[in-house]
This record gives sequence, structure tokens and C-alpha cells, in this order.
Amino acid sequence: MMMTMKRCAIVAIFVILSGATAAPSDQSKALLTITVQDLRNHKGQLIFGVFKSAEGFPTDSKKSVNWQIKKIDADSVTFTCELSPGRYGASVLHDENSNGKMDKSFGVPREGYGVTNNPKPALRAATFQESVFELPAEGKTMTISVQYF
Repeated sequence: MMMTMKRCAIVAIFVILSGATAAPSDQSKALLTITVQDLRNHKGQLIFGVFKSAEGFPTDSKKSVNWQIKKIDADSVTFTCELSPGRYGASVLHDENSNGKMDKSFGVPREGYGVTNNPKPALRAATFQESVFELPAEGKTMTISVQYF
């Protein structure tokens, strides 16, 4: 009798653990791949951020859901990250002097930048709304074209 109860308990634990690991995850992640192109040189670094809202976009690393910095070693640089499916906007700064910020002269950017969807406003910075895209469960591949003034 005692042996049967132990076997039942072991089988019950096995079934519970098997069910817990086999259940679909609510936290499924999708792969976002963004290639940055149209760089004018290989100086400095690229600062890349992904945001869920306009708050902090495009420069506040603390408000981003993904923040990466990479040295430039080619004509294009690719960033990847895993995020929950949803709506996002992404930005990139070509920080040519590696000082961690966009340099300006009389309010005009001295370094290149770009955002997803590649809007090219002439006299203002691109907005979060202009950069918004949908990241589906199967993932997404995009390109950001850097612009310089």
C-alpha cells in the first residue's frame, strides 16, 4: 500500500512538472533585426534604442526597452534583440566622437541619426509616432537609413 502511494505521488509530480514546462509561455519573444546603413564613415559608435512609448524617445536609455552601443566596423551594422510582440519605435545615433550624445551646432545636428520607418523631416527631429512599427510574433527585419545635415 505504501509503495503504491509513493508511485502515485511520483507520477503526480511528474505530470504536474511536465504540464508546467509544456504549457505555452505568455512571455513569448520575437526577434527584431535592424540593419543601420548609409553611414558616412566608420568613426565612433552607433547608439541604438528601442522604445514602447514617446517617453524618453529617442535618447533616454533608462526609458528604452533595449539599448545597445556598437563600434562601427563596416558600411552597415546590424542590431538584434528579443522583445515581446507589440508596438515599438527605434532610433540610432552615429556618435562619431564617442561622447555618448548628439553634438549640435546652433541647434543643427552635427552627427547622423535615423529612426524606424525612415521619416526625413527637414527642420525638426523625427517623432516617436513616425517611427512606430508592429513587431509580430514571428519577428521582423527592418533597415534604418542614417541622415546627416
